Amino acid sequence: MDSRRRYHAPVPSYRFLKVDVFTNTPLRGNPLAVFPDARGLDDAAMQSIAREMNLSETTFVLPPSAEGADYRVRIFTPRSELPFAGHPTIGTAHAMLEAGAVRLPPGRTLWQQTAAGIQAIEVNGERRERRYVMTQPVPSFAAAPPLADVAVALRVPPEAIIAEPLIVSIGIRWIVAPLRDLGTVRNLDPDLSAVERFVGVAGVTAFCPEAADPACRIRVRTFAPREGIAEDPVCGSCNGCVGAYLARTGLVGPPPLSYVAEQGVEIGRDGRVFVDVDGGEKALRLRVGGQVITVMDGELRLVSKAGA
Repeated sequence: MDSRRRYHAPVPSYRFLKVDVFTNTPLRGNPLAVFPDARGLDDAAMQSIAREMNLSETTFVLPPSAEGADYRVRIFTPRSELPFAGHPTIGTAHAMLEAGAVRLPPGRTLWQQTAAGIQAIEVNGERRERRYVMTQPVPSFAAAPPLADVAVALRVPPEAIIAEPLIVSIGIRWIVAPLRDLGTVRNLDPDLSAVERFVGVAGVTAFCPEAADPACRIRVRTFAPREGIAEDPVCGSCNGCVGAYLARTGLVGPPPLSYVAEQGVEIGRDGRVFVDVDGGEKALRLRVGGQVITVMDGELRLVSKAGA
């Protein structure tokens, strides 16, 4: 053997899938990057990769540490780790099946472990027509900043907000504000610096009980500059929080509620979210679902400067 030949260690590489969530049309809905086997990546690497992907969330899948879970997922925005989020939960379930990393059990329910606990994800239908439905954590409620401050942040007159905003949490906290009509929601141009100054929440979700698509009942928009996301295209946790808000306030009638929400229209990422709310005020049961499509299957190669 030629002693002058240099030995090159294998370059660490990680498979990832990019999927669009809450749609079955490529380049619509909410994009998500999923790493089906993230063993070997530490916290700093995961955060750096999420920043590189520059999506609202990137997920990293690891072996479960809780009994009964099929896998464990960590969820990162470009700026921080989240204990739970909606579209990453649904998108990761789809990606794990697509990658062959898990098998669909006879009961067609996957059990996903996050920092917020174990969530059930039901898988209905086959292939492109599959719909993934997650049961979200039981919501909690808190007083929001004054209505006038929320109106200033959204750049709408106070009378455009038709009921008191609330902070709703299902593991991630959102200010939820109901607006008077579809035109108001469509024309929102919030002051993102003012939204970012709200402390202890991921951002603001505005909605109205009206939609452009006759098949939908609610139009939603979500702004999360604190997490590096000016507008989240289609947000699963936000839609769960809107459902909880509606159940709490009775704005569209008492639970049970079952409807489809539209989101992402204004930024060209149209998505549809199926929401079911049942149960009493202290034990609301939130189920949020949608479709997913894979748009990319690739490999991330981590080459150190010295080994380049």
